[in-house]
Amino acid sequence: MNDDVYTSESLRQGMLEFLKETLDYDGSIHLLAVAIRRMTDKNVTEETIWRLRVALTYWEGNSINPYWDGTELDIIQEGEELRLLDEQALADEPPLIEGSPNELALEWVSALATPLWVSEEAKKAALEELEIHKAMEAERPKSTEDPFEIISRSQMRNND
Repeated sequence: MNDDVYTSESLRQGMLEFLKETLDYDGSIHLLAVAIRRMTDKNVTEETIWRLRVALTYWEGNSINPYWDGTELDIIQEGEELRLLDEQALADEPPLIEGSPNELALEWVSALATPLWVSEEAKKAALEELEIHKAMEAERPKSTEDPFEIISRSQMRNND
């Protein structure tokens, strides 16, 4: 596998397949978004350690749950082999984020790195949230005056 996960399609697909096998062993989990960052210097060691930030939810019949959980996983890459650095932590520790609305999944994974993969559902939810914010901003009254200047003038009048 090539070491650059963003340009190597085989490494990218390998990471996504590894996540599916590790997290979605029964077919009920749905990945919303995944970001990845290299944690080791590729010139220092034969192993590469990757930190993945994963937002996932589950299927409810034919649709996905509107809320997601988020976790971070450290994966070791040795040649073609990928494995969890700490499998016990994945089993024992709760998610970092629990029950967050799907529209926030993309923002959360992006805080680690540029997303490696984003589901259509996460894209749609993030876009809908952006449109809501734009509509709210458009409805907000616009003032041409600096609010701090208004406060300063008010304070000056009160001091006179």
